Amino acid sequence: MAENVLGALADLQEESKPEPKEGTNEAVSSVIKVETPNATSVLFCGSADFAAAAKGASGKAQQKKDGANGEEFRAPVIIASLNDKKVRYLSVGPSAGHIVALTGEGTYAWGLNGNGQLGLGAKGGYVHPGPVRAKLWDVDGDTPIAVAAGNRHTLVLYASGTILSCGAGERAQLGLGHKGAALNDQNKPQKVPIEAKVACIAAGHDYSLCADEGGALYSWGWSEYGKLGTGTDGSYNTRDSSIKITYTATDISKIPMEGKIIQVSAGKHHAACLTDEGLGYTWGDNGYGKLGHRDQKQRNAPTRVQGARFSTLLCGDVSTAGLGWPEYQGRPFSKQSGDGLVWVWGVLKGSNGEGATHPVPNYDVQGWAIDKSNFALGGTHCALSGEGAGVAWAFSPVAFGQLGFGPNGVKSSHTANKMDVGEGLVARQVVASVGQTHLLVDSETAKGVETWEPPTEPLPAPATKPRGPPPKKKARS
Repeated sequence: MAENVLGALADLQEESKPEPKEGTNEAVSSVIKVETPNATSVLFCGSADFAAAAKGASGKAQQKKDGANGEEFRAPVIIASLNDKKVRYLSVGPSAGHIVALTGEGTYAWGLNGNGQLGLGAKGGYVHPGPVRAKLWDVDGDTPIAVAAGNRHTLVLYASGTILSCGAGERAQLGLGHKGAALNDQNKPQKVPIEAKVACIAAGHDYSLCADEGGALYSWGWSEYGKLGTGTDGSYNTRDSSIKITYTATDISKIPMEGKIIQVSAGKHHAACLTDEGLGYTWGDNGYGKLGHRDQKQRNAPTRVQGARFSTLLCGDVSTAGLGWPEYQGRPFSKQSGDGLVWVWGVLKGSNGEGATHPVPNYDVQGWAIDKSNFALGGTHCALSGEGAGVAWAFSPVAFGQLGFGPNGVKSSHTANKMDVGEGLVARQVVASVGQTHLLVDSETAKGVETWEPPTEPLPAPATKPRGPPPKKKARS
């Protein structure tokens, strides 16, 4: 047993470390370890209406207003069309309305595609309700190893350290430049021009992050809230005689950092990174104190989170969470099981309820052995797998049953409860978005879970009401 945090982290990284293979990306594998078993199943709970799910509570309100309730699942179901694909990696994001899966047969994608974020080309359709083979992500002689899903854009990282991106580009979030045609939507994956070998990626609402194999941090996209970490929020006034503030679309910037960055995370408007020594840094919007610095002041540059060291660090919409161990000004500590206990800050129990501006342990799952691959943060909820069970809870009330408590269970809870998937579940990965939760599990441990076959036909864009003529001005009397 290591006597300090650094020793514990070193033990964690060295434990069962395989011999490096040619073409592999060691920096990624030190953070994300998703092995492919003989048979996998992808479990899903929440809303199958991607347009509504991506908007959270407001999407549910719009459904009720329109009198249309999209299909949703309050208990996890198996996505049937992925059962024979040997899925090895899933990706979604706290701001995303689409999902990407890396499988033994190639890349599959589904969900919203209004800006080409699925990478299907010009014939992609507006929404794909179920997985579709996305062949444009295939690269001869290279293997995709990680995916980051932003609000309307996607990044895919390959074993060579190359990034491809597609989707919305109007705020430079694709990394293709910040002027002219580079700001257009891209429905075919394009190479992000970073010369260094990239090791990890993240995609937020309208910005992106990565770190190279040397541990250097990069950002690009929309500068509002200081979420690019460059030291400024890029704001400027567009008028001479009055005040109208806007922000800048920024090209790829290298961020000065101490330590080697091994993980990046992008929430809606705030971001985080983690060093190989377990030091966590956050920056950007600090509403509800979600940066963890004991205040609600915006940070334009990465700032160290005090009180704990982490094995993983994730950003949502209203909260930030991680797995890790307490740090008392350098004193020795007792290492917890797994990758550490759960820490959360920002909104904890509703926007008008309990919150914290610094890391707070969640004792509902204290003592559980939780692997960092099985720990996920959605827009306003947390989901994880450990001790043979799936567990979830909400920071703010959730609308679509994405906590997976079952048809007879409560739809929302601030207390961690078990998902309705039985016992003995062996999960490989857990991911979450605004209105959905997905679990990648060994098929033999998901026996008894119902199977769902999503529609295969893409959906057209919703009709928009034509604008009428402007109202006539009344003549002055």
